[in-house]
Amino acid sequence: MSLLGGSDLKEQQKINELELKINREKQKLDKKLTRQKILLGAFLVDALENDSVDGLREYTADNLLDFLSRQGDKDLMADFVKGVGGSVSPSENHNNVNE
Repeated sequence: MSLLGGSDLKEQQKINELELKINREKQKLDKKLTRQKILLGAFLVDALENDSVDGLREYTADNLLDFLSRQGDKDLMADFVKGVGGSVSPSENHNNVNE
């Protein structure tokens, strides 16, 4: 073993351990944010289904598809928009035959 660079190996190992710790913390944060989004979505769906917030159904029906940017997401949510009383134009409703 070389006398030079011995401490470099230990420092590199410490850097690797810190990077692993950072990645674990990032994963925890991502999971927390995802869980918050799921809970918020469930709350809003409940409010929509029970029509408990005046104007929320109409607002959702009128604006949800415009909010979404990907066609696959629009296709996914088209039936939901119809369910809350909205209409879906043929250009927005490209239901994927392969699904």
